[in-house]
Amino acid sequence: MPLIQDDSNTDLVLNLSLPPGTDPAIASSLKRGLEGLLTVVLAMPEFESGILQAADELALAFIDLAVPAAPLIEERIHRQKAMREVFARGDWLTAEQINTLQAVPPGNEAHLSSDWKRQGRIFSVTFGGKEYFAGYQFDAMCQPLPVIRDILEALGPVEDPWKIAAWFHFSNGWMSSHCDHQGEPVAPIDALGLRDAVVEAAHRMRGTYVA
Repeated sequence: MPLIQDDSNTDLVLNLSLPPGTDPAIASSLKRGLEGLLTVVLAMPEFESGILQAADELALAFIDLAVPAAPLIEERIHRQKAMREVFARGDWLTAEQINTLQAVPPGNEAHLSSDWKRQGRIFSVTFGGKEYFAGYQFDAMCQPLPVIRDILEALGPVEDPWKIAAWFHFSNGWMSSHCDHQGEPVAPIDALGLRDAVVEAAHRMRGTYVA
């Protein structure tokens, strides 16, 4: 049956789905009520213009959401450059390669590195859609260096793991007094043997923006 009928006697039908569990017995009364409500609302002269104005406002809001601001674009470009620089400079291992380098390779290809990561002993990044682990996190037997756990704990929760990778790779002013040439910044990956100094530098970096 038509919900609304126009002046030309052409039926305009609006099909509505009732919520699951609605008693069918009340459907006819709902139909009559909605017909009356729509008749009143559609007869209001400001109805159509108001709907169009609301639609325009919604469209503008979605456009603002869809088009990123210039600072955001610049930040993402900077991040991409940092990612590529860090990845090019490092020795990166996949979970499969980590397994191969074990004295007794585990049966599950991803289980070992996943466990270490979950325990906070190592971190990983994603590059080109694949997960990689920085090689400097492991000793000669491809076991996690204890200092890495200490550093990650000192850095605290970091939403973007590339910030952790950047912290390790780029020169750090807090490490300047501990390198061979005092006063010159040194990258933490080059000072992992100085456990106290590198952990202290991580503590000082905690909560600040990294790369």
